[in-house]
Amino acid sequence: MAQQADSSQHHSFTGRGFGGKRMAMNHRRAFNMASKLQLTDAQKQQMKTVNDDYHKQLTALQANDKLSLGDYKTQLAALRKSRKDQVSNILTDDQKKMVADRKQNMQINMQARSAGNLERMKLKLGLSDDQVAKIKTQREQLHSQVKELRENTSLLPEQKRDQMKTLFAQQKDELKSVLTPEQLSKLESMKKQHMHYRSHSDAK
Repeated sequence: MAQQADSSQHHSFTGRGFGGKRMAMNHRRAFNMASKLQLTDAQKQQMKTVNDDYHKQLTALQANDKLSLGDYKTQLAALRKSRKDQVSNILTDDQKKMVADRKQNMQINMQARSAGNLERMKLKLGLSDDQVAKIKTQREQLHSQVKELRENTSLLPEQKRDQMKTLFAQQKDELKSVLTPEQLSKLESMKKQHMHYRSHSDAK
């Protein structure tokens, strides 16, 4: 009976999170990375074989309604690790370094954007040094929690997304506890202006 309940829960997860939009984004990301790494034709073919095999096994895993949720998670984590290891074995040492450097640069750029965003908030909202320090601490904690969540192989993608939403909702509430009502109102106006600007830019 417990097995049956666990299996039905497994189905509730596997049917979500594999939409065309996400797959298209992953394909674009893979294509851009392949271009930057200057993969040889042989490497491209090896990558294709690895990815085709991964998706074939993933489809079979999702279709297996006899697995408990725990077994599904274990097999999914093993499948992903296997693909990661196979891809790593295809790359040269220089290409692996390029991948590591790209991750590090993305991290640096993200930190720079966060610092710039906080500086703009300080100027536009009139934040005190104490408020800036509190917001900075909140963001650092959020970044650490998000990193830990992304690296958690025991969770399904849908569970990660749900927990990610919870983390950002919590961060939003924590921010409210730092800002004054006037600053909150001004921040909401800034967000609406930004969304209005983006919607007009996307329409062009």
